[in-house]
Formats: sequence, structure tokens, C-alpha cells
Amino acid sequence: MVQVRGKSMPAGDLERLVALWRGAVSGSPTLVVVNDRLDVALATGAHGVHVGRDDLPLEAVRRLAPRGFVIGVSAHDAREVALARESGATYAGLGAFYGSRTKPEAALLERARPGLGEAIREATIPILAIGGITAERVPDVFASAPVSGIAVSHAIQGAPDPAAATRELRAEVDRTWVTRESGEVQR
Repeated sequence: MVQVRGKSMPAGDLERLVALWRGAVSGSPTLVVVNDRLDVALATGAHGVHVGRDDLPLEAVRRLAPRGFVIGVSAHDAREVALARESGATYAGLGAFYGSRTKPEAALLERARPGLGEAIREATIPILAIGGITAERVPDVFASAPVSGIAVSHAIQGAPDPAAATRELRAEVDRTWVTRESGEVQR
């Protein structure tokens, strides 16, 4: 999945960027999701939208979105993970696991807080760890929370070779997933 973000972009510019991504992944199983902007997601035929606390509420998005539309939400604690599931979100982005350049003001997730692991395990939707995740941090992320996967931005966009960074992240997720499933995640 590719999430297209353009926090300060005018709608028309964001629409063109989403169209570029839709064209780039055409013919592949990769989904394109627009951050914050349901209007742009619908206008461009994107596969979905990701909304946060200050965006259109999930219930309103669900009423306006077509059947099968992916709706991601931001979650910051066990209560918000449960709310995402109960509200009909397709997935939740949980974090921030570490400080990040994308959202430097984001509060760090209290991973040791009671109930968080249970809320993630009880979720019937994918829960993706987000915030400052790099290939080196993947084992710690999977060891500290039973998440379904990761979401990254700077680890790829800020890399000298984004394709190589993507391959390295994927390899580390695959390796860590196998060791987590066997009960042997190593930090």
C-alpha cells in the first residue's frame, strides 16, 4: 500500500500526485490511499483514505465512501485500537513508535502500557506500527507489540537508494516475522 501525503498541498496538486501514483502502480496489487483528504481520494479513484484525529470522522467517511473503500485510521493507545475495530476501519496505524521527521510533534507510544498488546491481539483488522521505523528497528517493533506490519516514510524517501531501502525493510520484516511466529524475536 502507498499512502499519498500532501499536508500543505492544494487539492489540485494533491490530485495530480495521487494520479501519478495510481498510474505507477497500475496493474499491480498495490493500493493507493490518500492521507486526510476523502474528497481527493474519491475524485481520483484512489483505493482509500487514511484519517486521523483532526480529520473527518470515520463514521462520516464510511457513509460517503463506496463499498470496498479502504479506510485507515490513526491510533495512539489501546482504546483507539479498539475504537478503530468497532467503528469499521479497514486498518489502524498505531504510533508513534519512535520520533519521526514526518510528525516530529507526535507523542511516543507507551508500548509497555497494560492492555495495548491485548487490544492489538483482539483487533480483527491489521494494526500497523508507525513512526520512525527503520530496518534496524523492525525487530524491536515486532518484539514490543503484536502488530501486523509496519508503515514507513523517511526510511525509504530519505534513503540514498529508495529501492534498496525498500528491499532491506522487506527482508527485515520477513525475517523478523518468521522469528516472531516461532516465538524467538531477537532485539
